Amino acid sequence: MPRSAIVICTYNRPEMLRRAVRSARAQALPPGHEAEVLVVDNSPAANARDSVAALAAEGPGLPLRYLSTPVPNVSEARNAGVANTAGETLIFLDDDQWFEPGCVAALLETAEATGADMVFGPVRPFFPGGMPAWDPTGRSYRRDVDWPSGTPMPLDHNDSQSGRWIATGNLLLRRATCLAEPVPFDPALGICGGEDYDLFVRLHRAGRRMVWCAGAVAQEEVPASRTTLAYIRRRSFHAGQIYGVMTFRHSACKPCFALRTALRASVQLGLVALRWGLATLRGEARAERHSVKLAEVAGKLVWWSMSRKTPW
Repeated sequence: MPRSAIVICTYNRPEMLRRAVRSARAQALPPGHEAEVLVVDNSPAANARDSVAALAAEGPGLPLRYLSTPVPNVSEARNAGVANTAGETLIFLDDDQWFEPGCVAALLETAEATGADMVFGPVRPFFPGGMPAWDPTGRSYRRDVDWPSGTPMPLDHNDSQSGRWIATGNLLLRRATCLAEPVPFDPALGICGGEDYDLFVRLHRAGRRMVWCAGAVAQEEVPASRTTLAYIRRRSFHAGQIYGVMTFRHSACKPCFALRTALRASVQLGLVALRWGLATLRGEARAERHSVKLAEVAGKLVWWSMSRKTPW
């Protein structure tokens, strides 16, 4: 019987964790499938232990287990989840996300129908404090595209594709083809970020197939503190740095990459700065969105300065 594991790594977010776990345990599986839920607690105080025990006693649902990895590092937490489960497929869910009904079944059915190694589902934002004024559609927070299930996923994104693009939350991976290495997520990136994109680059280069699953929808809570322009600019700047660091890491000619990136990012920075300046002078609402793009391009230009101490 095919077996899966739903892995939820958590760090000091007990209320959000409870919602994530309940949504995972309530998932109905396709006929002939079985699954368990594993919570990997990455807090030094193991403060999710009692919550998980209470959740396990709530009633019917998928089996639930708890694992503590007390040294904060998201790569170590994810690697522990891989090492301490036995399913042929793993499905990752972030602790601030939750599955909509039918999400896990859709991921599994798409993997089975396509034979893909990785299946990505949409992640849609929930704003308890209201939509951000600078982005009234919430597009910058969405991972969602208008593609049918089974559509091959590119590694990179462009302006027609929204939000943060590919990430680990709401993602199915086949163990044998994607997680066979002893340490699939690099611990050196587990604090500063980029560990998931690093894995995706390696899998892409190994010829692994990535596809989209339109019906596997998860929601993600976006607190008010993350809806400000200041926050989104910092996030975009860091995302630009991560892209540069990961591309440099996997480049065959590192000096060539450094020179090419400096030239390209400098040109992009000038063009985006011009658009931002013109939109600002005209009082256009899109000036704020241009400022976010400006921060991302600036991050690419100074990718080498990325901090290794950013908490996950």
